[in-house]
Amino acid sequence: MTNKELARLIVQYLGGEQNIASITNCITRLRITLYSHDTDQKNLEAIKDLDNVLSVLDGDTIQIVLGPGKVTKIANEIHENTSVDVGVDSSGGENDADIASDTKQAYKAKQTSLIQQMFRHLGNIFVPIIPGLVASGLLLGIANMITNMADPGVGFLNPNITEASWFQLLEGVGNLLFSSLGVFVGINTAREFGGTMVLGGIAGLLIYAPVLDDIGSLSLFGLDLKVSEGLGGLLGAIFAAYVFTKIEKFTRKHTIDSLDLIVTPLVTLLLGSIVTFIVIQPIAGLVMDGITWFLVDLMLKTGGVIGGFVLSATFLPLVTVGMHQGLIPVHLELIDKFGSTTLLPILSMAGGGQVGAAIAILIKTKNKRMKNTVTGALPVGILGVGEPLIYGVSLPLGRPFLTACLGAGFGGAFLSLFNGVGAISVGPSGLALIPLIANNKYVIYIIGLIIAYLGGFILTYLFGYKERMATAVFGESTPATTAEETTKPDTDETTNATLTDAKTTTIYSPLKGEIIPLSQLSDEVFASEAVGKGLAIQPEEGKLYAPTNGIVTTVFPTGHAIGITSDNGEEILLHIGLDTVDIKDNVFELHIKKDEKVKKGDLLCSFNIDAIVKKGYDISSPIIITNSDLYNDITPVDASEIKVGDPLLTLD
Repeated sequence: MTNKELARLIVQYLGGEQNIASITNCITRLRITLYSHDTDQKNLEAIKDLDNVLSVLDGDTIQIVLGPGKVTKIANEIHENTSVDVGVDSSGGENDADIASDTKQAYKAKQTSLIQQMFRHLGNIFVPIIPGLVASGLLLGIANMITNMADPGVGFLNPNITEASWFQLLEGVGNLLFSSLGVFVGINTAREFGGTMVLGGIAGLLIYAPVLDDIGSLSLFGLDLKVSEGLGGLLGAIFAAYVFTKIEKFTRKHTIDSLDLIVTPLVTLLLGSIVTFIVIQPIAGLVMDGITWFLVDLMLKTGGVIGGFVLSATFLPLVTVGMHQGLIPVHLELIDKFGSTTLLPILSMAGGGQVGAAIAILIKTKNKRMKNTVTGALPVGILGVGEPLIYGVSLPLGRPFLTACLGAGFGGAFLSLFNGVGAISVGPSGLALIPLIANNKYVIYIIGLIIAYLGGFILTYLFGYKERMATAVFGESTPATTAEETTKPDTDETTNATLTDAKTTTIYSPLKGEIIPLSQLSDEVFASEAVGKGLAIQPEEGKLYAPTNGIVTTVFPTGHAIGITSDNGEEILLHIGLDTVDIKDNVFELHIKKDEKVKKGDLLCSFNIDAIVKKGYDISSPIIITNSDLYNDITPVDASEIKVGDPLLTLD
């Protein structure tokens, strides 16, 4: 039975999607809330009899146990094929393609410094706008290409075509978003920091108000201020909307409810406007001028080839920590002032280096999973969407990420030799950026991109990739070398023979505390061993350690559950507490990421036992062998107390 068919039958037996209020998925099960809980018991039994369904628990929330990996795929199928509100977790799947999203999530999860949080806020403000920027930019790119081809010196199109009404409409639609960016940035800023979105929009409008050019200078509180439309740019719009939000929250807190609707917006607008004109516009203007001077005047114009190399080579490390989002307002400011951003084509070379590195890996590797991952990510990488290659290929492997960055630097160095290779919009890179290149400098940009491809390819092929890197990330997965091997099925029986013929292995305790048999747990899924055999521990310390050497294959975003596949093939689920997926507070702190190699005794997660218990949750923590059926015998330790690192389970 396919995942899609299983998802369809589950929805059908629950009374159809109109009867499902919401679905969330934990690491092992779907948790379903129904509008009407009069579901026939026969239907629940029918669900339990479906292939791949391990158990069904009936209660206020229906729980359908599917096991690690499977549950995420079924949740995704329901999410994609119905209108049901599904809380889908993308980190639990075990598909090769999930390496990209999970590596990305792990890197984002470690962005905890003040500066990293600031850039994360910037990302949350600008990322929702990017689809509009891409679409608008491509429209302008089409108009730009038509204008270039209609140039009398080119003679490819009739010059009068640019006067046609449809062409003017094309340009007008393309420019709509760019002429209103301050509003959207202000709205998203207010939403990000918990303010009223329309007030945030007004804050953004203040920065770009045409009346400022008419006024020129403003006398306020004894200060003579120079004001102009766009002073401070989008950075000013963000600061203004942020200040509006703070004023709004303070005013609302000190205003009686009956006057809140009138007083709070009025005070916010008046005080926020004053602060914007006196403080924010001048300071934001200086900051934007300083950033522009450093990146364009110093690095590109003065730094020349070296500056171009450094900018291209260091851009991808900025991407991995989210700081690249902070450059979006810089690009847009350059476009607003000069008609194009010369910074974007230079930085786009970073994606070219990744493409070249990926091609080198594709040629050298014999690992089938590695090949599949590169093959899937490479086409979109060529078109300028680099994240699948970054998070799915080069970054997990390590050294290829470095050689890709260095290779990209050569493309940036080449472009820096030619002044004015700019882009008229932001959004895509790679080949997709070609229509947006200003001043007919398409060929120069393409040559730079090819140089970046070659740089990434040569450095990675010669110095960047070893087959053991793919083995560490994807495991042993080499193509068959004989006809017999080619036709040999990859069955559970084959895996079973491999594991059961292996020597006895030991899983060590990841926690310190009291040992509890699974049968004594209040959670029927774990107690019935539906997910697998193992033990539970009542932890005395809020620290979870690796029970063996292996690779982290699953990390639930909340941090309450982690899956590890050992070097010997044991699939181990470490679940902190029972039903703790429902905890929304930050009581878990992850110290690892998915696909990271760990050794016995490595710290995986810290957690606050007192906070979990105070919230009413059972802290009993199951340690489960989820592929228990592949072993002849799983013997728990004969003890009531255990320390971290002591033998816990013996597998034969």
